[in-house]
Amino acid sequence: MASSHGKQNGTSITNVAALADVSIATVSRVLSGRRTKDDDIARRVHKAAHELNYSVNSAASALRSDVSNTIALSMPATSTLMAASVVTAVSEAASTAHMQLLLGIDGTAAAQHRRIKTFCGHPTDGIIVLPCPRAGVSLTWGIAADTPIIQLLGSTNLLRHDWVSIDNGASVELAVTHVVERGAASVAYLSDEVASSDGAETLLAFQSSLNLLHVRADNEWITIADGTVQRGFSDTMRMFAGRGADQTPEAVICSSSDTAIGVLIALGQLSINVPGQVQVVSLQDNEAAASSMPALTSMRAPFQQMAAESLRLIANAQANGSDTEMGTRLGRHVMFPRRVIARQSTRESNDD
Repeated sequence: MASSHGKQNGTSITNVAALADVSIATVSRVLSGRRTKDDDIARRVHKAAHELNYSVNSAASALRSDVSNTIALSMPATSTLMAASVVTAVSEAASTAHMQLLLGIDGTAAAQHRRIKTFCGHPTDGIIVLPCPRAGVSLTWGIAADTPIIQLLGSTNLLRHDWVSIDNGASVELAVTHVVERGAASVAYLSDEVASSDGAETLLAFQSSLNLLHVRADNEWITIADGTVQRGFSDTMRMFAGRGADQTPEAVICSSSDTAIGVLIALGQLSINVPGQVQVVSLQDNEAAASSMPALTSMRAPFQQMAAESLRLIANAQANGSDTEMGTRLGRHVMFPRRVIARQSTRESNDD
């Protein structure tokens, strides 16, 4: 006789999920009728339930709601400010939604793959994945995708899943527009790397912005190196020392705050006024940017918006069923531009 806890002849909803190779939540959705698609997943669940003599009523009582009020965050082992900002934003979004947060931190893509697989076996409403560096499309390969998986940041590695990231192209265009609207007719760009997809995308967007806004940028003003203070200092000395105003840029955009701080130090040693003679912008916003002298105008990543959107996509998948279960569609891509945080290193707008 079936108990009110969803067991029949020693069979539980967990056994059905294991035999059908799906999550417990999927078994509940299929057998309760909330998941209406007639596909291989549904057929596997019904077949497993039949073989184990597991009833529809048992499924309904074993899991009265598909919602566990728990989300998981899988991320690489790193001490970067960006990673800390992601954890804070996701944690705050989960708290606002009255959800619990499971956090998994791994040092390699292989370990992260195992972590995601483990999370899929737990009653979670969804998984947010901040991929390890150089993680490829194999990150979720072979993992049953009936649990919604959202990729946060990085390149579009998880093609079958929804992806929320920063619009680097729009962000750098906003930065160039910001200094142009404040009188700059020539701009330099100091990039810390282009080996990553984000770095390459940002450099290409900068070059496109030059054409769009009719801004001058000599080839020697666009450099690629590490994102250190020393690099910003040395590049600035090379570009400005002993040169007239017509030979130097009127604004410098840096991909990192450390590089931008090096630019400020060099310009100070050369007695070049910031922002009167040269404006400086960092595409990275942090405490160092805010506390520099002068304080750096920076581009702030919208981590709170991105975390909230990730939870919205998870809720949408829970409500409508995951179309990615059988890889029937590519994931949705949602991008947010960085926001300009105007400080002392750029001028007031001509419209102010």
